[in-house]
Amino acid sequence: MVLRLIFAGLFCTLSVAGCGGGGGGSTNSPTSANSFIETEAEASRFLARATYGGSMNEVQSLAGSDAANWLADEFNKPATLYLNRVLQTREPDGDFPSRVQSNMFWRAMIDGNDQLRQRMVFALSQILVVSENGLGNRADRFAAYMDVLSRNAFGNYRDLLEEVTYSPIMAEYLTYLRNRKGDPNSGRTPDENYARELLQLMTLGLVDLNQDGTPRLGPGGLPIETYGGDDIVGLARVFTGLSFDGGQNFYQGAGVDDRYRPLIVFPDRHSELEKSFLGTTIPAGTSGEQSIDMALDAIFQHPNVAPFIARQLIQRFSASSPDPAYVSRVAAAFEAGEFIAGNRRRFGTGERGDLEATLAAILLDSAFFADPATQNNTLAKVREPVLRFAHWARAFNIDASTVPNESRLDNTSNPASRLGQHAFRSPSVFNFYRPGFVAPGTETSALGLTAPEFQLVNTTSTVGYINFMTDYVFDRTPSRDNVESFVPDYSAEIALANDPQALVDHLDLLLSGNRMSDITKSEIVFTLENTPIREGSEEADRLRRVRVAVLMAINSPAYAVIN
Repeated sequence: MVLRLIFAGLFCTLSVAGCGGGGGGSTNSPTSANSFIETEAEASRFLARATYGGSMNEVQSLAGSDAANWLADEFNKPATLYLNRVLQTREPDGDFPSRVQSNMFWRAMIDGNDQLRQRMVFALSQILVVSENGLGNRADRFAAYMDVLSRNAFGNYRDLLEEVTYSPIMAEYLTYLRNRKGDPNSGRTPDENYARELLQLMTLGLVDLNQDGTPRLGPGGLPIETYGGDDIVGLARVFTGLSFDGGQNFYQGAGVDDRYRPLIVFPDRHSELEKSFLGTTIPAGTSGEQSIDMALDAIFQHPNVAPFIARQLIQRFSASSPDPAYVSRVAAAFEAGEFIAGNRRRFGTGERGDLEATLAAILLDSAFFADPATQNNTLAKVREPVLRFAHWARAFNIDASTVPNESRLDNTSNPASRLGQHAFRSPSVFNFYRPGFVAPGTETSALGLTAPEFQLVNTTSTVGYINFMTDYVFDRTPSRDNVESFVPDYSAEIALANDPQALVDHLDLLLSGNRMSDITKSEIVFTLENTPIREGSEEADRLRRVRVAVLMAINSPAYAVIN
């Protein structure tokens, strides 16, 4: 039955209702008419978009209040930071325990107080990608990068780009650490990797965009390329001369207290040549620091940045295939640096690139608060594996302090036996999936709708996810050193176990915001009614019935999609 439900879920989420475009509306004004959350079901769905999923207490607390006020509280919460805590774990040989920064991020996802910020960290980590794959144990440098994303999560995108550029782990990952100026005698040219990915993946994309994220068309109705090879050559000269702070020279290895600090420019290794790209020219002889400032300013001012970043952030929070009107509204907030909620609460500083305003526009968009009779129910995001697991852990009050004891959480990338996804461990700089991915041979493909998360979906990953979650739901994970950990609290569910319909209704509210279909609910109820509670083993049988219900609920179509 569980297998039948999960495969039904995949077909459902590949349909228009599962991952369709965003809600209606045509105005570009960065405002919202209403953001009041009336019911617990609406609260559950909002928390699934804005956090790693809500507990029942959080759902009940949010119902009957204004989402804009909740959002303001989240923006004001202190940021969870990682570097100082990672440094405290340094071992006598100067290294760090394996996956220490990863364990800290799991904890932040599951029980962090700044849920919106850490959800934004996860989103940004999939745009400004660095990956542990191939880099080994660099816990301090990864933790410093996680702090960059966390500190700047609600700041300005231009400031974020600058901190990312000077990040040692980004420089190692995209190979511009100790990138030297060109040498005409040997034919050596500067490394172009960061210049290319900065434009293609972090700011502009490959083609010119309208404000609504659709391609601008040139002669013959063809998209217009954003940049060419000469732009990359010119921009690559900008990112020369960067190396570790604290060293006596360009090549000296960083000491243990220097390797995570922002990089510095060594002037004698920086290209003194003119640097031309995107219609901008940095004069010959400009210093390295000035060149980087001028380059980032020029890139940031490109009109593609607002729709390019708006669309990708929407995909990570609320809609796998956002319609152009939704993208346009969010891009307008990015451009204005301001968003006004329905209760007149103002978000943002008024400076272009403000991420607080951008995120408020994403989460408080009027399409989510429309009258249920007219609401566009195709506004949906396919829930990726990490989000599904974290929501289960939060819904059932997992003690996240036990994360280090969970050997399976060290690396959940394997699709055959784990989740097929692990934060900060994407297989390449292109993230886990492409933002423009269209699942072939599906209804969404026929309609031209994007569903990036389906790049993680195949027979192997589907069965792997079921097996992985079964072990956690049934509390039989192989915890490290025989330490009991990740024990779900099913006490509220056990109290409902004698009434299968009441139990399923409760799980529907908690996990999917009352989006389960009648067919799904009836199948789960039928299974529970055939999972007997026997005289003499009532306690064990109630627990078993609850576990079966939870497993089926988290493998249902409604749980696979946020809408």
